[in-house]
Amino acid sequence: MTDTATTTASLNKFEKFKAEKDGLAVKSEIEKFAALGWEAMDETDRDHRLKWLGVFFRPVTPGKFMMRLRMPNGILTSTQMRVLAQVVQRYGDEGSADITTRQNIQLRGIRISDLPDIFERFHAVGLTSVQSGMDNVRNITGDPVAGLDADELYDTRELVQQIQDMLTNKGEGNPEFSNLPRKFNIAIAGGRDNSVHAEINDLAFVPAFKEETGD
Repeated sequence: MTDTATTTASLNKFEKFKAEKDGLAVKSEIEKFAALGWEAMDETDRDHRLKWLGVFFRPVTPGKFMMRLRMPNGILTSTQMRVLAQVVQRYGDEGSADITTRQNIQLRGIRISDLPDIFERFHAVGLTSVQSGMDNVRNITGDPVAGLDADELYDTRELVQQIQDMLTNKGEGNPEFSNLPRKFNIAIAGGRDNSVHAEINDLAFVPAFKEETGD
């Protein structure tokens, strides 16, 4: 029989700080962090828990953070793109951003004092960076021509968005899915060409054919 102390003592450093305080708990402390400044923050909050909000401390660029969004299927509306461009131009490093291998966007050069305004701007247009790092499901990838491919079997865009909303509580953060195996990847596609490379994901949904009928 084991007690809590014994169990906690056997955990690695990442599991220990997660047991002490859920990563999503720092969401309510962003205003405080912005006022404190990055140097005065608790190191575990700064170096690790902020990743649950998609904000990554970079020792090689002290005071400048990387921010990773969640863009299911890599889709942005024109309104979201305008706001993203404004944020990148105002707060990003040299007005540039990265496009990732999982149809996502990362901003660099973000300062802790910028976060309240950035989060407010993103929230107003339905953008989120919540649960895009650490022990969460990564951005859900999909067919890049979903809804456009004439040979598509099923348009999965709405399904991808529904799963994103479930995992993140519509971008507000969902503790039920905030302690999963690190870098858990999901892909969903309804095309015929396996554009999402299903085999390299932890969980993938793609069309299948019945050998008996060929359907």
